[in-house]
Amino acid sequence: MNASKTYCMNCFTAMDALADKCPRCGWSDAGQVRNALPFGTVLRDKYLIGQATRINGAGISYAALERKTNEKVEIREFFPTSIAFRESNGVGVHSAPGAELKYSDYLSEFERYIQKLIGVSGIKRIPAVLDSFSENQTQYVVFRFVESIPLRSYVEQNGPMPWETCAQYFLPVIESLSELHARGVDHLGISPDTLRITEDGKMILTEFEMHSVRRAGTDLMEDIYPGCWAIEQYSRTKICDEVTDVYGLCASLLFALTGTVPMEAPKRKQDPRLMISRSILRTLPEPVVPAIANAMQVDADRRTFSFSRFAAELTAEPTVMETVVETKTLRSLPTASTRNPRIKTLPPFAWLILSFALSLGMICLITGVWFKDSAFSPQSIMSAFEEPEVSAVSQTIKLPNLVGMDYDEVLELTKSSGEYAFTLRIYEESFDENVPAGQITDQLPFAQSMIKAGDTVKVAVSRGSAKRILPEITGLSAEQATELLKSEGFVPVQVPTVQEGYAYDTVIGYRYGGAGDNVAHGAVVQFLVSVDPEVEPTE
Repeated sequence: MNASKTYCMNCFTAMDALADKCPRCGWSDAGQVRNALPFGTVLRDKYLIGQATRINGAGISYAALERKTNEKVEIREFFPTSIAFRESNGVGVHSAPGAELKYSDYLSEFERYIQKLIGVSGIKRIPAVLDSFSENQTQYVVFRFVESIPLRSYVEQNGPMPWETCAQYFLPVIESLSELHARGVDHLGISPDTLRITEDGKMILTEFEMHSVRRAGTDLMEDIYPGCWAIEQYSRTKICDEVTDVYGLCASLLFALTGTVPMEAPKRKQDPRLMISRSILRTLPEPVVPAIANAMQVDADRRTFSFSRFAAELTAEPTVMETVVETKTLRSLPTASTRNPRIKTLPPFAWLILSFALSLGMICLITGVWFKDSAFSPQSIMSAFEEPEVSAVSQTIKLPNLVGMDYDEVLELTKSSGEYAFTLRIYEESFDENVPAGQITDQLPFAQSMIKAGDTVKVAVSRGSAKRILPEITGLSAEQATELLKSEGFVPVQVPTVQEGYAYDTVIGYRYGGAGDNVAHGAVVQFLVSVDPEVEPTE
């Protein structure tokens, strides 16, 4: 079905077949993302597949259209890129040779997580699951689509939020997360990219994912959110649960307040301070600073253990404060029955001074005992005030012109050169007949902009020509042919074949087509490899 001629593959608005861009959303047909389902693929005779919107180690997300209701939805496909490949028809999915058991195990984990999400679909601020089904030897889940933009983009466009706005956005999400965890569902990827602001001014949490891509040490490529991953996610053995999500949510809250995320948790292990400018600190209600400090503790054992507790600390609920005062302070103070009777005869002015001194002492004692190990303890906050009013990375740099440079070369420079002391992130990949693959075609912010070291620079990268010429591989070894095809952007698949006149493990040629053919970038390419006659050929 050639739907790309009549529909925008992003918002599914009807568009002229000759138009370069969608009149509604600006989408232009630069080709589908590598390994993704072709435009116009129909799943379950119901869902029309459009632009791939997100790819990570577990799968691919698509903009899609429910054909009967004509409503836009989001479809998530299980496609673990490290252990799976497409069939030659561009639709079916198979595990890589030797990875059959791993593929099956991760597919089962994906299916179990979907069932959990179906069970919590009624919770507010969480996208509802509309459907789930198996097809093409893999699993799909359909989410209700909600028009929104990432919190990261919102802050970049509008600047840091005042506390009142943060409270309006974050507190309902915290409430939903509390209910979500009570029903046994973790997110483990809360960040300014997965928290989104809707058109009607609400915050939602998106991009739910199975655990194996939200922690280190698995066979799948990790879906890391720098600055928002808790320390336990960098370990393959430590438990990740609600306390982990508390860290990610609070790191995102800090981003909303300041415009920057904290340092990565492994770095904070050596320097746990959270640098907030004095101008921002002055605007925060009194309970907020220690609440953030507790939720951002590097060690999980010392961190705020639940969202209900975090919400209570942020809003200073009376029951929580009474408990803290009773356990930490009042037990060490004299009760009313033991006060010196002579104090009652003091004049009003003396009573005022004494009350002030007593209140000040209680505040100091509560703060010193309750938050003495916190990154926002009085000592930490005072030491922060002694620093310049900037984030922990205070260097300012002039952004060089990245357009025309190779992405991999720039990525290496970000690790070694002070001129490139920023985080690089791809926001768009597109095919271009005239630009080599890997070359940067655009950047945000623009060249010569002044940025802080450690800030994120987003770039658009060319994927080269959408069509690639099949290289000559006849006579090469299977390994040589595999590496050559991979370097050209294809997905090579060996087909063992008995053929007289060819030495063992020698490439006979392509199974379909031949050298010089124009084939889509990312296509699965099968080639014949000679084997011994005694060995029964298998695919």
